[in-house]
Amino acid sequence: MSVKRKAEGVVTVAVEDENDLLRITPLGAGREVGRSCICLQYKGKTVMLDCGLHAGRSGPNSLPFLDQIDPATVDVLLVSHFHIDHAAAVPHYLERTTFKGRTFMTRPTKGIFRWLAKDYIRVTNTSDSDSTALYNEADLVSAHAKIEEIDVHQQVEVNGIKFTAFNAGHVLGAAMFLVEIAGVKVLYTGDYSREEDRHLVAAENPGVAVSVLITESTYGLRSHDSRIEREKNFMKQVRDIVVRRRGCCLLPVSALGRTQELLLILEEYWSRNLQELDGVPIYFVSSLGKLGTRLYQTYIMHMNQRIQQQFNRTGRNPFDFKHIKTRVDFSEVPEMGPCVVLATPGMLQNGVSRLLLERWAPRPENGLIITGYSVEKTLARNITNKPPTIAGIAGGTIPRRLSVDNISFSAHVDYTQNSAFIDEIRAPHVVLVHGEENAMLDLRANLVDKYRGSDYEITVHTPRNTRTVEMVFHGEKTARVMGGLASKAPRDGHSCAGVLVEKDFNYTLLDVGDLREFTGVTPVAVEQQLRVPYSSAFSLLRYHLEQMFGELPLTTETSSSGTTSILRVYDAVDVLHSSWKGGVEIEWDGNALNDMVADSVVAVVLNIESSPASVKLTQGACEGHSHDTSASKSQETERVRSDSVADISAKLVLFMKQQFAHVERDDAQKKLVVRLNELSAAVSTETLDIETESALLRSRIAAIIARVRHTMRPLAHNSEPLPEEQLEVLQTGADKEKEKDKVEAASLAEAAKALENGDEAKAIVAGDDGLAPNADDDDDDDGARDSSDNSSAISSSSDAGSDNEDDAAEQLDEPQSGSAVADDPNEA
Repeated sequence: MSVKRKAEGVVTVAVEDENDLLRITPLGAGREVGRSCICLQYKGKTVMLDCGLHAGRSGPNSLPFLDQIDPATVDVLLVSHFHIDHAAAVPHYLERTTFKGRTFMTRPTKGIFRWLAKDYIRVTNTSDSDSTALYNEADLVSAHAKIEEIDVHQQVEVNGIKFTAFNAGHVLGAAMFLVEIAGVKVLYTGDYSREEDRHLVAAENPGVAVSVLITESTYGLRSHDSRIEREKNFMKQVRDIVVRRRGCCLLPVSALGRTQELLLILEEYWSRNLQELDGVPIYFVSSLGKLGTRLYQTYIMHMNQRIQQQFNRTGRNPFDFKHIKTRVDFSEVPEMGPCVVLATPGMLQNGVSRLLLERWAPRPENGLIITGYSVEKTLARNITNKPPTIAGIAGGTIPRRLSVDNISFSAHVDYTQNSAFIDEIRAPHVVLVHGEENAMLDLRANLVDKYRGSDYEITVHTPRNTRTVEMVFHGEKTARVMGGLASKAPRDGHSCAGVLVEKDFNYTLLDVGDLREFTGVTPVAVEQQLRVPYSSAFSLLRYHLEQMFGELPLTTETSSSGTTSILRVYDAVDVLHSSWKGGVEIEWDGNALNDMVADSVVAVVLNIESSPASVKLTQGACEGHSHDTSASKSQETERVRSDSVADISAKLVLFMKQQFAHVERDDAQKKLVVRLNELSAAVSTETLDIETESALLRSRIAAIIARVRHTMRPLAHNSEPLPEEQLEVLQTGADKEKEKDKVEAASLAEAAKALENGDEAKAIVAGDDGLAPNADDDDDDDGARDSSDNSSAISSSSDAGSDNEDDAAEQLDEPQSGSAVADDPNEA
């Protein structure tokens, strides 16, 4: 588990998996208004939300802190709307960085953005600034071609990142984005308005549970008057300037966006008050004025029902105004009033609006009305303080005598709308962006106090630029069952086994045979091979493996180099021992079960090498039995049948419970029921027959039964064959013993015949001959010593953890093979 710490050493969050960390980093708009750019990182995916410029700065200083995130790692760039502070840096990012991801805008945003960016190039790129220009027209054309369109309510998926656009209401085409990665949903509002105006719909609630809400805080705790009240005050101020004072009214605006709302208001007021205002012209001075009219007509279907119905009823473009004259150059604007002029840009930093301000500022009959949000450190913000002078764009100062008023038609949510929306969404984490520091901190304090002690547990974050907010989400993991596995409806408690396929945080459970059809993946068997050091005899290897896994089939392969013996373990793992190679080779097809068996085989082989007792056990001659492995299958079957099935059944439960977690004994059915995951098997306690559909489970249970038999059988039956040189010695002794038995049997038969004939003396002589000491007593003594040595070996092996002492005792009580002792008195 890793612990994340701040620079000063304060622990912020502890996580077990770095992939569970959701990181949100403002590269712009962190405790400021302008150059919006929010970076979202989760599960190895990166999403950038907006990429704008700061209106109060110029050149590279106006860019977001793009160097904080490697552009090559960004998967998707989502742009909420076309305003300069949200979209103007897009051409620079797409064309002059290593960004290779995909970019999305709504259709109106893409259409209008191109012309606003082109106008930005015209205003800012001069011959003196070409070397520091952020981009040129060629960059804009190339970048615009790469931008993809997204419709409202359309969901798009890119590399496991799902995102959906919803109406934001701020300007035409503005969208808020719901981003989902691995089940974690983040809602980014961008700039939004919850109030429907003359041509736009209000922002909508996506209606889904959201983990994180990233929202603007432009107005902090400030609340606006109602729209009707603002329109009334606005027209009152305009009428006072142009009718009563007969002056010029300057309205600094952006070329497209809220300007169209103001034009609709002025057009409607002039139409209703034509007699009084007939001689007062309205000018809209912008290089994009006429183009804006055509663009807004093109996207009427993206506006509210009021505009659509008006267009359908009259067939006339609502933005084709009667009382408003569109001009490209301000030279046509009169120097003296009365008149109303809407001019760009809205921040009064340069352009036509700045030139007209300097022209009209010295005259008190003129007036300036700020109709939108003014960014800090711009002239539009400073002049609201009503300074006595203003700086001239060419230098020097100009006296300010015109009136200054601020009636905001900015389509940003105020405190009332914003807090209500936060309460509707009820996200556990709220990240405030796009707000000045004081306004943002005041809003955070208010929200924390508002919900303290309530059932809504909220954490409010107000990060600075480049400061990352980290949250822990484990995400959602739900697998769909498809193909053959889905042929039967699932039941309660039913388990399902297959191959789990993960792609872009989507999980699918499939049968191996369905992989190609549903995923295009072709299953491939991975053959694994492992060489383990081994220097002992093959007979010892086989002995220990059969002690662990039961009887193992043996095959041999002969080549010019020598013979290779192959033992097959659980029909899954091959153990190869070659006479001319050092070590043991283990081969198997890789899967979870086979890997486990292979690990067990390796452990056995390594244990042989480290166990001297095991070596000693197989190097001495054994009394009463041999290690001959040439016994036929029929002999082995006959020997197994001699074991007591009842005794084996009694012990089998203990062995089964050591191997399987679920073992039940059904005395009524006389069965043992074994369950392994979705597999099951039944073992008869009378016949030890196995019933199961799984060949692998059958093989495993059969090996356990064989192991029980092996354990309960006397030690003589479990011994391992001796090396050939020792077998020859024992075979010679056995031949002599057989010859001795034949002599004794012949003598005893002759004595019995003599007794029948009544010749008692002859019978005594014959009997004495049959029982006389053999000439090979020395050899018998040697055999006894050999037997003693072998008994020592067995005892030593028992001390080292071999079979139990009862097995050894049973062996010693058995009659020795080859004995001529007659149990039937009739034979004597």
